[in-house]
Amino acid sequence: MGFRDRLRAKMSKHGGAVGLAKAAARRASGQKSEPTGAERLRDALASLPKEPDADGFRAVITSAVLTEGSGNTFDVDGHNVAVFRVAGQVYAIDDACTHEDGPLGEGELDGLVVACPYHDWRFDLKTGACLTDGERPVSCFAVRERDGFIWVGSRTSQGTDARGGQHDDGLNTTPIEGVRIGG
Repeated sequence: MGFRDRLRAKMSKHGGAVGLAKAAARRASGQKSEPTGAERLRDALASLPKEPDADGFRAVITSAVLTEGSGNTFDVDGHNVAVFRVAGQVYAIDDACTHEDGPLGEGELDGLVVACPYHDWRFDLKTGACLTDGERPVSCFAVRERDGFIWVGSRTSQGTDARGGQHDDGLNTTPIEGVRIGG
């Protein structure tokens, strides 16, 4: 293992270059090192119950990791589910945007609405309704917070399998007379 490989491994362990620098500064000053975000996430995932509860809900993360106004994506029985905490409540929807499968768990929240990071399609966290195209809802899932964990259960509503559609990505093109692209 070369120097670059060791540096990459250390950066990964500490959550990137900034985390690595902070850890080095703490060590140099004699302070006890606090776990990085990546370490806290790894520890939280390791502490999850492995089996579903009596109602079939699966633990996806510890309650402490899912902070107010945040979201993340978790694998629930082979399906990506986006889980969010808004105003103290936890919501779970299908992670794949019904436009072009963008990762909704990485989207920006505006109250109970998440915007897809790809093309800004917007979805209601309570109902799964697509506010951009009413014919394109995402699935919602039962979710509960218990015993210090966030648990995701079965679908409570069915989304669409349809994909594609119009979007405004800000790209404006002007045809150039006499220039033809493609066959």
